[in-house]
Amino acid sequence: MNIATDWSVRMAFKELNQISIFIADDHTLYVDALTIALQQQPGIPIKIIGTASNGEELLVRLRKQLPDILLLDLNMPVLNGIEVIPVLKSEYPKLPVIIVTKYSDPKFIRECLQVHNVSGYILKTSSLQELTDGLHQVLQGQMFMSKTLQLYPKELVELETESLFDETFQAKYNLTRREQEILGLIAQAKSNGEIAVHLFISPQTVGAHRKNIMRKLNISSTAGLVRFAIENQLG
Repeated sequence: MNIATDWSVRMAFKELNQISIFIADDHTLYVDALTIALQQQPGIPIKIIGTASNGEELLVRLRKQLPDILLLDLNMPVLNGIEVIPVLKSEYPKLPVIIVTKYSDPKFIRECLQVHNVSGYILKTSSLQELTDGLHQVLQGQMFMSKTLQLYPKELVELETESLFDETFQAKYNLTRREQEILGLIAQAKSNGEIAVHLFISPQTVGAHRKNIMRKLNISSTAGLVRFAIENQLG
């Protein structure tokens, strides 16, 4: 069903002069198709005011003009979605951010919704109807998540346990959340390149984190890092 045939939703959108949207995604064909699809929705005044193919480009372009809603992909080069969200929340705390991604892993959903407090999380496999429903709810100040995604009680308990452990561990060793994550992957004998692929960051960024970890823990070798991580159950 085309969203324009839903009278209640159409009237809700009509109250707005125009909805400005910015899309951050490195797949040009997808961005072009989504731009056309959204702007051709009859009865819905949507305008795509800008696009960016990575997090750094996004930050530069947002300084010129802020949208009503940002649609953000997670897997982008240079600066990915997970890395850019804290910057966005710091610089533009009132900007609604909807994650539009192919990743349905609860780990990403929890981090985006519960840690970074984004406004929505939608899968790229969702219908245009679901995306426009999400836009509507977010504009009304509500949180939106694709219907196929769920945060089960078991996962919420795990999150609370992990958070408690992270806080205690961080207070003792002064490691950031990302440094703890990288240390755990080092314990799994992953190289900088493998860690970079896993976390969607550059190998150079992994290398910088590795140096900071070694400095903070006063450990001078990878073997020492692995031993430390195993002893502290980070692997």
